[in-house]
Amino acid sequence: MKTLTTLLFTLFILTTNAQSEKYEQAMSKALESLNQATTNDDFITAANTFERISMNEKNEWLPLYYSAYANIVVCYVNPDKEQTDAILDKAQNFIDQAFKVAPKELELFVLQAFLYPARITVDPMGRGVEYMGKMNQALDEAIRLNPENPRSYYLRAITTLNMPEAFGGGAALAKPIFETAKEKFDKFRPETTLSPNWGKEQNEQELSKL
Repeated sequence: MKTLTTLLFTLFILTTNAQSEKYEQAMSKALESLNQATTNDDFITAANTFERISMNEKNEWLPLYYSAYANIVVCYVNPDKEQTDAILDKAQNFIDQAFKVAPKELELFVLQAFLYPARITVDPMGRGVEYMGKMNQALDEAIRLNPENPRSYYLRAITTLNMPEAFGGGAALAKPIFETAKEKFDKFRPETTLSPNWGKEQNEQELSKL
């Protein structure tokens, strides 16, 4: 009986390790494609790849995260605002699913904050107040969960930069937030090779203009 139990346990470990290795390989390949994406089609392809991975990995939040992220990026670079809400609805669905897997994952709050300004671009006058409030709430929670995460500060900085001075925005107020983000990016180390690690280059580009 002990021998049988040992064999079954060994088989379980080997199977689990094989599945984990397969998952990591699929994610690494998809991340490479996402990092090389430059066009809408590239980002959509990457989003679809992560979505397929998420269907096989029900207990992982990262495939859902990256599928949402890629869809959100499409909305920032796609000039056709008639498609924006539908694409963001899809991204929001992925975020909602990811929160069910990891309710307190700070990167999901950051990603949620990344989504809201894309909603504003459809109707800045009509949506600005509502979604800016939601974005700030999401960033506040992300910073509460981990004050050292640089993406929270980068998003707050870029939003402050693009906000009219009359509403508390502008370059003068944005610059110190970009500088704080830079300090935190310089110290930041992702937990794994699959963990979110975007924003540093964009932050430095914006800071260099100020």
